[in-house]
Amino acid sequence: MKLTSNKAALTLCVCILPTVSQAAIIDFDFTGRLIVAGPDAVIIANNGSTYTDISASLTYDTVTGLGGSGLSITMNGADFLNAPPTFHDITMQRQGNTNFITGEVLVDWNGTNNMSLHIEWDATGLFNAIDFGLQAGDVLSGTNLYHDTNGNGIQDGGETTLLDINSAIPFSDGLTSLSFPHTSGGPAPMAATANSLGLGAETPFEGVRGYFDIGTGNSLHVTSVSTVPVPAAVWLFGSGLIGLIGIARRKKA
Repeated sequence: MKLTSNKAALTLCVCILPTVSQAAIIDFDFTGRLIVAGPDAVIIANNGSTYTDISASLTYDTVTGLGGSGLSITMNGADFLNAPPTFHDITMQRQGNTNFITGEVLVDWNGTNNMSLHIEWDATGLFNAIDFGLQAGDVLSGTNLYHDTNGNGIQDGGETTLLDINSAIPFSDGLTSLSFPHTSGGPAPMAATANSLGLGAETPFEGVRGYFDIGTGNSLHVTSVSTVPVPAAVWLFGSGLIGLIGIARRKKA
């Protein structure tokens, strides 16, 4: 009876011990575009263009679903009451087990700082790439995942597509402009959705929305992939159980 109990404890111990480690934190360098539109879905031009090129680094934790970027981009002030707005410091959180990420972007304008702008991404392309498995040097560009062997940021002839990551088309690709055609960016691993909410009534720009399309027509470049070691306490707990089983057997003998 005791032997059976000991075997059960050993089985429990083995089940409790996790795998050695798992990928958890992925660092990217990214390029993309910021598109700003009013409540009427008409694009607010930035120095004669319908979008602003953006680039920065981004960190995403595959275990917690948390991410962030220190991006800082200042738009031309002529379209914002002659004071240039700055968008900065993105925080993000995956929505449960869905392919959507929500986030907050801070906006500074004319002495009013840290106005919170809510944004949402359809990150189907990002999550498909993560599920496939990423390593430093991989690039998510549009709907393709490839390994940038020579590090030039361009998919050369010998760098074949590893996976079609099925990236979404950004909602901002369907927006309009009153004065000139809007150039669509194409699929993006992190494509801003219609649920990107505007600035609130307490700001000078009520209803104005910022759409951050990350990887659209450009790329998310993996710079590093970290792993999470098994917590020491878990290993000690497992070792302790094995020790107790050994003591119980010696007493029985």
